[in-house]
Amino acid sequence: MRTLAIRTLAIATIGLSVFASTASAQTTLTQWNFNSLTAPFAPVVGTGTTGGYGQSPPVAPLSSIVYTGALVDSGTVISGTTFNRADVINPPLISTANNSTGVWFSAPTTGMQPGEQVKLSWSQTVGFRSSRYWQVLTSTVGGTSGFSVPSGATGSSISQFVTGYTGTTQATAISGTATVNVNSTGLIDFRTIGSGTLGNLLTPTVTLTSGTTWPNPLSAGFVDNISITLPTGQGYENNSNFAFAIVGAFDPTYVGSSGTIGYVSSFTGLNSTDTVTGYNRSSGSGGSMRLDLVTVSAVPEPTTSVLAASAVIGGAVAWRRRRRNRLEA
Repeated sequence: MRTLAIRTLAIATIGLSVFASTASAQTTLTQWNFNSLTAPFAPVVGTGTTGGYGQSPPVAPLSSIVYTGALVDSGTVISGTTFNRADVINPPLISTANNSTGVWFSAPTTGMQPGEQVKLSWSQTVGFRSSRYWQVLTSTVGGTSGFSVPSGATGSSISQFVTGYTGTTQATAISGTATVNVNSTGLIDFRTIGSGTLGNLLTPTVTLTSGTTWPNPLSAGFVDNISITLPTGQGYENNSNFAFAIVGAFDPTYVGSSGTIGYVSSFTGLNSTDTVTGYNRSSGSGGSMRLDLVTVSAVPEPTTSVLAASAVIGGAVAWRRRRRNRLEA
């Protein structure tokens, strides 16, 4: 009986190992790293397009905004440094624009398997005058139309240590933890680090080995692995017209219709009524937002994975019971 129990446990363990391997697997459908010097910004994996949402497309070449987050970006594109380029959206929000200004991506999700769902992930940093709140919008009809707020999604919660500089010069180095929370409706709450009313500017200069100076390389501040997993059954899977956007948003607790008091800055804005640090103090030009490693993946549904694990364990238990009954007979 002891041998039988060990066999049963071994079978269950093997099954769970297969389940864990399957559950953790994900397939990258499309990815942008923005390392190209020229527009349009074609993805490095898969096919897709991108452009400005409610504003002009991001500019090119991306020569002075570079990415140094923790994730691996393919290739060192600035000689003599470890920097890679990123996508810059500026301005991402103006005083009267809520959920209407940012960047959109079109990425087919065809070829997905049954039991998979669409996951969006990216790295992001925001300027200290930029919005604290952002919104993921989704579309199943393609082009630049049909975008709406998703529901029933699974968002991420990220805390990451970042460093930078305070004020308008490099006089004082600061560091701290940036936090990014994405809820089930795609609302992104992005808090950077700050110092008083000056904020975290994140603009140290870098001199290359060639002697060239890049004035604003943004050498820190990216928060990695921000993500949202969309629910199945709403047209996102196996859709050649799937698209999504990341746009600036007002304070979700603000009840007004428009105006600067709905715009909360990322570095010290605690609410939309604080006129010193609570909203973008340069609302006419807005702050900038940078994105990198924007990725669309196919991931297994958690419910499917749990059912698979239950089937493995249940099958092993049933086999043991049948085996024991035969031996007793």
